Amino acid sequence: MIGVCSSRLSGLNIAGMRPITPGVVMPRFRFSLEAVRELREQAESSAKEDLARELAAAHACDQELAAAGRRLAAARAPLALVPNEPVDAGALKARQDYVARRELEQAVAALNANDQADRVDAGRKVLELAAQEREAVERTKRRRAREHAAAIERAELRLLEDLGLRNHGNPSRPDAA
Repeated sequence: MIGVCSSRLSGLNIAGMRPITPGVVMPRFRFSLEAVRELREQAESSAKEDLARELAAAHACDQELAAAGRRLAAARAPLALVPNEPVDAGALKARQDYVARRELEQAVAALNANDQADRVDAGRKVLELAAQEREAVERTKRRRAREHAAAIERAELRLLEDLGLRNHGNPSRPDAA
């Protein structure tokens, strides 16, 4: 019979008899690792925020890589040469340098995108670890709450048994059966 407490049992005190268990108070559940649980929740929230920032940065890197790819494709487009018109060697050299700069720009953007992808993966791992640590504390809390509830139930049953024995052992009382 869960939920029986000393205040309800005091009503069973009949004919001025003193209670079997004076001052019995069923303790409330208190999780001793609550501060640790809160820290783990904060660590998980922080890891979520960090991952969100890394994902946003990865999106920006991906967009920059795509833009660099478009600029390189435009730089590699064939020259619009006019037939029978001489081509200046300086113009060809400038075009070649321009394409080389665009290739370098795309290579740098690709490296940045890869580095950012690595940071995103690391952020996911940190978040996963933080979630596992928080869940471990949550499982401990649930287990201890179940143990506490079982201990309270056992204590209440002992108290009720004591009351039953007391009532059964005192036949002079009118309510004793």
